Amino acid sequence: MELQILDADYIVLNNKPIIRLFCKDNQGETICVFYDKFLPYFYFYGDESKYTEIIEEIMKRYDVKIEIVEKTLPIGFQPPVKVLKITGTNPRLTPEMRSFVRKFGTPFEADILFRYRFMADFDLKGMGWINVEGKFRRTGTVKCRAINAKSIKPIEIMKNAPLKYMSVDIECLPSEERIATPEKDQIIVISMAFSPNHKGKSSLVLIAKSARINKNSISCQNEEDMLKKFKEIIDEYDPDIICGHNINGFDLPFLIKRMETLRIPRDLGRSEKFAMTRKLQHSYMPNVCGRVIVDSFEIYRRDPWVKFKRYDLDTISKKVLGAGKVDFRGDNYVKKVRDIWNGNDFREIIEYGRRDAILALRLVVEKRLLDKFFEIAKLSGLVLQDSLGGQSQRHEFRLLREFYKRDIIMPCKPSDIGDRIKEHGLKGALVLEPEVGFHEWVICLDFTSMYPSLIRAFNICTTTYLTNGEDVEHFVSPYGTKFVKPSVFKGIIPQIVDDVMSSRVAARKQYRIEVDPENKKILKAKQLALKDLLNSLYGYTGYVRSRLYVMDIANTITAFGRDTITKTKKLIEENFPAKVIYADTDSVFIKSDVKDLDNCMEFGKKISDFISKKLYGLDLKFEKVFKTLLISSKKRYAGWAFEKERGEWFDRLEMKGIETVRRDWCELVSDSMLEVLNIVLKEKNISKASRYVRGNIDKLAKGEIPLEKLTIIKGVTKALDAYDGVQPHVELAKKIMKRDKTKSLVGARLGYVIIRGNQLLSKRAEDPNFVKEKGLQIDSEYYIYNQLLPPLERVFEVCGISSSELIEGVRQKSLLDIINGSKKKSPDETVLNAFESVVCKKCGWEFRRPTLSGKCPECSGRLYFSANGSIGSMVDFSK
Repeated sequence: MELQILDADYIVLNNKPIIRLFCKDNQGETICVFYDKFLPYFYFYGDESKYTEIIEEIMKRYDVKIEIVEKTLPIGFQPPVKVLKITGTNPRLTPEMRSFVRKFGTPFEADILFRYRFMADFDLKGMGWINVEGKFRRTGTVKCRAINAKSIKPIEIMKNAPLKYMSVDIECLPSEERIATPEKDQIIVISMAFSPNHKGKSSLVLIAKSARINKNSISCQNEEDMLKKFKEIIDEYDPDIICGHNINGFDLPFLIKRMETLRIPRDLGRSEKFAMTRKLQHSYMPNVCGRVIVDSFEIYRRDPWVKFKRYDLDTISKKVLGAGKVDFRGDNYVKKVRDIWNGNDFREIIEYGRRDAILALRLVVEKRLLDKFFEIAKLSGLVLQDSLGGQSQRHEFRLLREFYKRDIIMPCKPSDIGDRIKEHGLKGALVLEPEVGFHEWVICLDFTSMYPSLIRAFNICTTTYLTNGEDVEHFVSPYGTKFVKPSVFKGIIPQIVDDVMSSRVAARKQYRIEVDPENKKILKAKQLALKDLLNSLYGYTGYVRSRLYVMDIANTITAFGRDTITKTKKLIEENFPAKVIYADTDSVFIKSDVKDLDNCMEFGKKISDFISKKLYGLDLKFEKVFKTLLISSKKRYAGWAFEKERGEWFDRLEMKGIETVRRDWCELVSDSMLEVLNIVLKEKNISKASRYVRGNIDKLAKGEIPLEKLTIIKGVTKALDAYDGVQPHVELAKKIMKRDKTKSLVGARLGYVIIRGNQLLSKRAEDPNFVKEKGLQIDSEYYIYNQLLPPLERVFEVCGISSSELIEGVRQKSLLDIINGSKKKSPDETVLNAFESVVCKKCGWEFRRPTLSGKCPECSGRLYFSANGSIGSMVDFSK
């Protein structure tokens, strides 16, 4: 039987572990494979002369089998050593045994999860296909058909089994004016969307109240009845993927906790195990046996290639799908929900929840959000759920599998990284001092996967690292470290690099000739997955929490990189009529007398072919031509780039360090930067660019710029009281939560503008809607001198125009208006027409009403009235 592995776990029956592989067949049926012929084990290395006594001590305490075997240690090139292989019967006792044996020496592989120990030894991979021989069995421990396996062997099949996707979104009713908590507050609506349909329905909404509603919704007696119905639907539909937007941060943990509170069995998975949630720093990690939980919010937040100003469902859906949420939440969400809940018409909240579920499902299914992660699972070996996480786990399991094949043992994770952090001194890549200024006709050459290529070329690995001056053939790095040559021993990390790079070439080649549309999509995703794994491998070598952390090895790689760039510059300038005006990590920028796209490409290829032959193991390629290039400093440039694809030249603006979008900029700055760069680089008209900027300054002074263009967006990444110092978005969050106690803003991205006033800037951050409602004035001076000019100055200074010259010619009246209009009056001179609170200017103490004494209870300082960014000594209520 051919099956694709979706998830894996184990149970212990009669003190014997049984591996369970939750799989899909090619028709989409779920089959659970049971295997009971595998036991947990780990290795121990210590003083070989004392192994007899150590074995006796271990066996006195534990029922284990211990063998003396030969294995190779992972750090340093060395011959095999004798180690103890300790095989137990219950995986749950392994952590205890690991702690016990530490007093005799060093355990290895004693923290490998049992399912991964099994998968590594059997060469099985998450989302990989297997051929299973065995007999079907009856069991009450899983909810699908099960088979007792006699043999399990990996096989190669490109296509993925059909999967079922179900999105979930909930709405709650807080019992008080505060954020809903699962211990006290009920869920009133559960919305679901399905792909493929469930009983002919693409979506379904459950409501915890008896009511007359449409056929795509189900009315339940109460919350308990609704949660039981939800569980019944999961069992009936049997989804492989449960998804949602922020489902890990809110919906699923809340659901699980409510089920626990109401004592409803939480077996939402495919086995008898209850669904659980583990608290992380800013979110939760739900675990539902046999199913995969996918949070589109987390995937988009981690994607380095896709950026949004906000990561809420409405923003991403509008940008990616062209459709947004139902406009539902007013100023007071709780009041609105209560009004609906106490009435007779529930259509608005039902359709609000339904749309959220549909959008969340579309993000995952229509945009094929999981395709890359399917391939990452196959390449790393991790089950799909774990493949959605960080890079280090992917590399470690891939390394474990390779170590197993070569009889090398893997260290346990470091328990104390304090010393590693103290000694951490990674030296970065070489960035040549650039020729600052405006350049034309610049050729850019790029080293293909420089760091991985250096690892492969010079056999850089913990297993090839010479630490004791062994007399074998070896490379000596510019850093002084030594590594044996591949003819002596091919390193594990270079072998992985070799495999990944070869696979990328093969995937590209197959993609070009593939005619099956589904296979083409899989091959495209595979290329992305291979690129991710290849580019992150170098970072793993210098990661202090890595099992194979050796700082000298990470420094070796960057030392080779610096040496390569230095040699490349010398070779180019000594052998060609060209000058290297800049080099950055793995790219070289060359200026010559060639001033034609095709001739530039021909000249660039000639140089790159020459360099590739001179430098061992590296491949320098022609990448693009910059018709114009503006360099302001190291790692800061912008250019009008041209690349040739399929015989045609395509152009785009390319920037590094000179961004047109930054999260702490308002949209006006981004728009202005992009327009200025277009004018400077494409039209080469500095005067026109200056006039454009002056026009924007003039509009700011007149108040003609829409608030939307002035809104700055920043994320609230932790509890408000955990922030050091005073930050605008944090101060605004405090204001908003005072105005509406039902709002939780941790994890949210807040939009704010800076208003006029005499308080600190951070205290003058305000919600744009509140500004419109109250008719407050924007601080134009802040936007000109703190937002607009600083990034633009860097561009104009390279072109020889100072900031004073840049604003010269702006209508004097406008600038005078800015200065006079925003001139800050002292608190004693300021008269407010209303107040929100009283505040102590000296220590910052704040309260909603004045004290009887008029003095601060904390420091006895004078109290002032506070409102809308200003503080004053008096309030005139007649205004």
